[in-house]
Parts: sequence; structure tokens; C-alpha cells
Amino acid sequence: MRPLLWTPAYRRVVRTAFATVPHYRELWALHGRTDPTLVPGRTGAHAGATPAEVAVERLPDLVPLRGGPAGVNPYRGLETVPLGRPVPLAAARDDPGAGIIRDDLLGVLAVRGDCGRWHLCHRDVYARATPLGLAFTLLRQRSPMLVDIAPGTPGTVGACPTHGRPVVEL
Repeated sequence: MRPLLWTPAYRRVVRTAFATVPHYRELWALHGRTDPTLVPGRTGAHAGATPAEVAVERLPDLVPLRGGPAGVNPYRGLETVPLGRPVPLAAARDDPGAGIIRDDLLGVLAVRGDCGRWHLCHRDVYARATPLGLAFTLLRQRSPMLVDIAPGTPGTVGACPTHGRPVVEL
């Protein structure tokens, strides 16, 4: 499956982030990204991704100009996913008994399907591969805006051959 680089929901979030969050406007403009298109020949630092450590340090700068909370909910998504033992993204590859990938900054990212693959919570989370590893965007969270945050775990995004849904391969 060709990575879903510009799905409509992701495109809307990127456009909103570029227009309303100073951190992204500055970062992306300096590195050749504009609303939400890459300038030809200028892919930017880390292909536009922000390392998770930088995002944590700059959480107040990720709040849109209209305001909003600067805190994150590390348990975001757990109320809507099937029960399973949550594991950090970095440990998911080595833990066959895990049922949920959860990140302290981003919340729930993926759940293990009955096919054994990590199904992305695609209504709430968008993922793409970057030089920093997988980068995740929260599609429904408005403050702080977490767009293309890379926790530092290598992987790819594809489609489940059984279910046809986006999966992350770690």
C-alpha cells in the first residue's frame, strides 16, 4: 500500500497547525514546508517531523493562538479501544502479548488486530515514516496540536491484507 501521505483529515490538521500554531509555522516555513505542501527540492529537517523530546519541551508553544490547554492526556484513547495490555511504542515489537501501543505524549496509537498486526487508530491518529522513524499526528486533539511527532521508533505504514486498514510495521 502506498503510504497515505495526504489524507483529508491529516491535510486539514496540517493546514490548521500551519495557520494557528507558531511553532509549526516557524519550523515548517524555515525548512521549506508551506500549507501543507512541501516546496520542491526542500523536504525540511526530518521531513517536517518534530522529535518527541522537543515537543515535550515546547508544549506551551504547541497551543493554537486562540488558546487551550497545554497539557497532554497520556491515556487518550484508552476509553475507546478494546482491553489489552498497553506497552510503549518502543517495546511493542518485542512483546507478543501486548494488545495496545500507548505513548506518554500521544496516548493510544494502535491496537493489535486478530490478524496479529498493529492497527493504527486511524480515526484519531495519522502516521507516516520519516527519517526520525514513525511520526504521528493526533487528528482530533485541538490543544496542544501534536502534528508529525516522532517518538524515535523506526517503522513503516501499510495496509492490513486481511482488513484493509492502516497498520504500522515495527
